Amino acid sequence: MKKIAFCLCILSLASCGVQRIPLNELDTLEPVTLYETTSDYLNKKPMRVDAGILVKDQSTQHITIKGIFNRKTGEKIDKAISAWAMEYRDNNYFNLGYSTDLNHWNSYVKFDIEGKYSAVIIDDNSPYVLKTTSNSYGGGIAGSLIAESLKWNKNWKDKNGDKKKILFIDTQDISPKKLNRNASSHGDYLTRKQFEKLMEETNTSLSEEKIKDIEFEKVIEIIEAANKTKSEAEINAQL
Repeated sequence: MKKIAFCLCILSLASCGVQRIPLNELDTLEPVTLYETTSDYLNKKPMRVDAGILVKDQSTQHITIKGIFNRKTGEKIDKAISAWAMEYRDNNYFNLGYSTDLNHWNSYVKFDIEGKYSAVIIDDNSPYVLKTTSNSYGGGIAGSLIAESLKWNKNWKDKNGDKKKILFIDTQDISPKKLNRNASSHGDYLTRKQFEKLMEETNTSLSEEKIKDIEFEKVIEIIEAANKTKSEAEINAQL
């Protein structure tokens, strides 16, 4: 028993120790700029850390990492994993920890559209991590909302008949801080309610049948038009 207790104690101490990478491996870290919240990202106020990532897996659309570390000391930056967005090699990435439909901490997906309304386009050629979630869907209100986002036009057909999905982020819809998530916007599949809001903002009028059969390209056009409308309104307000 004493031997078991001693081993458990050693394991406990080891788990509480500071995690680092060897100093001779610091050059393996890829430099990144981190944004703690949606607001920080929009206002270009990065976290004040000299951060680098160890890449586990990546594609043209995503990065999955082993951890985020201080590039000078090799020490793991624990709070960095909750950063809402990351700039890596001149591209901006959304933290999938802030998605329910595609919930993967340590994985980040590159924005295809950036603005008040941001979006990521997913198709059959996207990596596996962008087609799965680590969440299981339960009941209750949360489960109902998830079910809505999954069942309503989860797939959008483009002009060639190919199916695509849209991970949609309203950067002005801020959810309060909860568990590992900072007070920030969440990104999930575009819902009917969100789409109707976009149509209203762009003065787009479609019948019920046309909404049901709308092509992917038209949806993207409406998202981009809503961003343009918002930008022009902000400029006019400053004049």
